[in-house]
Amino acid sequence: MFIGLDFGTTNSALALAPAEGPAGLVPLVHDGAEFQTFRSILYFDANERDRNGRPEASAGPAAIDAYLEPGSEGRLIQSIKSYLANPDFTSTNIYGSRYSLENLIGFVVARMIDAAPLADDLIGRLKASPVVVGRPARFVRNSFGEARAEADDFAVTRLLDALKGAGLPDVHFEFEPVAAAYAYEAGLERDELVLIGDFGGGTSDFCLLHVGPGFRQIRDRAETIIGVSGVGLAGDAFDARIVENCIAPQLGRNSSYASTGGKVLPMPAWLYDSLKRWHQLSFINTYKTRKMLEEILSGADARAMIEALSYVISENKGFDMYRAVEAAKVRLSAEAETGLTFRNGPVDIETRIARADFERWIAPELAEIAACVDGLMESSGIAAEKVDRVFLTGGSSFIPAVRALFAERFGAERLAGGGELTSVATGLALSARQRFMA
Repeated sequence: MFIGLDFGTTNSALALAPAEGPAGLVPLVHDGAEFQTFRSILYFDANERDRNGRPEASAGPAAIDAYLEPGSEGRLIQSIKSYLANPDFTSTNIYGSRYSLENLIGFVVARMIDAAPLADDLIGRLKASPVVVGRPARFVRNSFGEARAEADDFAVTRLLDALKGAGLPDVHFEFEPVAAAYAYEAGLERDELVLIGDFGGGTSDFCLLHVGPGFRQIRDRAETIIGVSGVGLAGDAFDARIVENCIAPQLGRNSSYASTGGKVLPMPAWLYDSLKRWHQLSFINTYKTRKMLEEILSGADARAMIEALSYVISENKGFDMYRAVEAAKVRLSAEAETGLTFRNGPVDIETRIARADFERWIAPELAEIAACVDGLMESSGIAAEKVDRVFLTGGSSFIPAVRALFAERFGAERLAGGGELTSVATGLALSARQRFMA
């Protein structure tokens, strides 16, 4: 069997490919329920300790259950992959114990493997076989940063170290959009020139390459790639626009407060920047931040809103906010208008979002994606009409405005999709088979 691992910003997955035939996802089990993907999320309990005296930790669906348990106190960490290219993030202190970024990534991967029904057998395969792991076309410094070559190399090295620490000694990387091409190619009976668009949580990646029966025997698919590019924004950036326009104003953004010296000051903008990057809230939930909000509250002109903001930060409610935002975003792919409800403790937010407004909010991100695609086509010297198919994968590929961007350039009849949340993982396993078949 050949193994593919998709460690994603939001979700991760494992896939296996036999010597012949299609690849399949490794089923993952939690509390009797089976999952295709594993949430790339960690939860550290504030009160429980493991046998080494460190805070009790869980990952994936177990982390979500622990976080949502009534009365739970802990720290939730997500979007770990977004920090790989950031040299400023080396480690974090969690309830008196220090964890490197590599530790955190390794923990997610190890717990995902443990969730497989035949975990011991899988661990044996992972230790004895080459594993093909996905990587974005371009790593960026964070979910909304710019790509840099040195940051890209730094990120790949860190990810490799994390995976080796998790017990994967023989790791090989494949571009995620190329992996998606393997999944798409499996159903082809003729050769095609394909543009792959892979929309993750932190990056949108694109690859223009030849696929089909005539190319399946080529071990090094770099020979079939015409061009690869990417931009450091995708699902997280779209969520951030909803937070910016629907959540932040109701948590006191643009309000002011009277300082202890009597001076009227605006609410600190960095608090709302962190709110947009909700997975950063656990990192700003410090005594210093809580004390600052307590002092602001006494002179706030929007006291109830600041109380709600303080609650979201101090009680680590970023995930609850994210779930409400993501659910509204998903519904907007099928509805012209939808509601967003976020009620938790003193937080009481209920509003309506029109798809037209959402598309206006994400227009800057759409423009960056369009520029990236146009730049790839121009640098490749390929005219749009020469592309046989555009295969879009990843959660944000469902957004109508994203699909319209490609329909305008290549024609709606050439757009294809499928396995939007799993095609990268299965493609990685197929890549492993093509590379390492004896």
